[in-house]
Amino acid sequence: MFYLDEQTQSYIIFFIAILCTVGYCVMVFCMLVSIITTFCLRRRILFHKKSDSFLSTDSYPGVSIIKPLMGLDPLLEENLESHFRIQYPKFELLFCFPDDQDPAINLVKRLIEKFPHVDAKIFTGGKEGIVNPMVFNMAPGYDNAQYDCVWICTSRIKANTDIIVDMASKLQHPSVALVHQMPFTTDISGFAAAVEKIYFGCAMARFYPAFNTLGLCCCTGMSYMFKKSLLDELKGLNYYGRYLAEDFFLTSALHEKGHKLVLSAYPAQQNIASLTLRAFKDRMVRWTRLRLNMIPLVAGFLEPLSDCVPSGLIGGWTFYHFFGVHMYYFFPIHVLAMLWVDYLQLRMVQNGPPPFSKLKYVLYWVFRELMATFIYLEAILKPRTIPWGKKVFKVTLGGHTTLVTDKAHD
Repeated sequence: MFYLDEQTQSYIIFFIAILCTVGYCVMVFCMLVSIITTFCLRRRILFHKKSDSFLSTDSYPGVSIIKPLMGLDPLLEENLESHFRIQYPKFELLFCFPDDQDPAINLVKRLIEKFPHVDAKIFTGGKEGIVNPMVFNMAPGYDNAQYDCVWICTSRIKANTDIIVDMASKLQHPSVALVHQMPFTTDISGFAAAVEKIYFGCAMARFYPAFNTLGLCCCTGMSYMFKKSLLDELKGLNYYGRYLAEDFFLTSALHEKGHKLVLSAYPAQQNIASLTLRAFKDRMVRWTRLRLNMIPLVAGFLEPLSDCVPSGLIGGWTFYHFFGVHMYYFFPIHVLAMLWVDYLQLRMVQNGPPPFSKLKYVLYWVFRELMATFIYLEAILKPRTIPWGKKVFKVTLGGHTTLVTDKAHD
């Protein structure tokens, strides 16, 4: 029977302890970088700071705003109207629908009549051969965009003048190819909305600002502006429609070419009326499965270990192994420290106190941390299967995507 002698076992345990210590220190380092970055953002150095543009008002570049839409929701009109109310010298709104029967088309037509001075166009039908539903919608708008600066933002996003000025200004630097917003939410009432705000303002904010500060490729496709000419050199938006996570692959392509990806001064304001815990959970599972197929080591191993409970257990074991600090001392301190740091992050991204009490914050935070484990477990049960709306996709390692079922056409 195979066995290891005591000395070999001690070497293996020592090596594992070193790896765990390094991993824990890297996590703490990233959180510190994020908190410093968000402090700068809060102090108007980055977040919520009006861009000190080197451009004069009359020389701002034109911007083509692409809005992929499908169906109606209670706050869609408010979100879309915020784009019509933008005060910017040159921009166009390109509304893209999968077909000409979409109920949101009439809403867009009413807004076009209400704001006749805004250059707005409607595109329907998508473009055949594209697997990704959102890129399928956007393709005609992208192909007909008249400006080099293209801003893609989903139907959930609420816009304003400061955001477009900030993003367009930063995009004019020769080395910058893309400017993106860190995902966040507006203040919507309800338990699910509070949990979602905790996720984006705490769990995601632990690392998102740090990765961008350190020059790593970290970007979501919720709201981002890029130079169309540079993306077209890398086969254009439609090419990345073969992937379900087109944002990951197109930003990675730009990053690998040496172009800079810059974080906007303003977090993206997702404005959703009827959020449920089930919808939030399904969204997180879908995102986790996508990451499992794109970056399996990070999403399958490092990411779950960075949550509060796993990282606290790992840190507690390593501190006991090297310094003799017992777990029942280390773990509570670890949890309280992460709880406090996350609250600071949330306040700074929020640009003020969150819309709930500190006691509720603790309850929401604990619930979200425990929920993360169940989201991860559900994601790894069927890591290749990704439901999205009425469609189900199969994603393989490397992100290659095929459509499995389409209930919309059944």
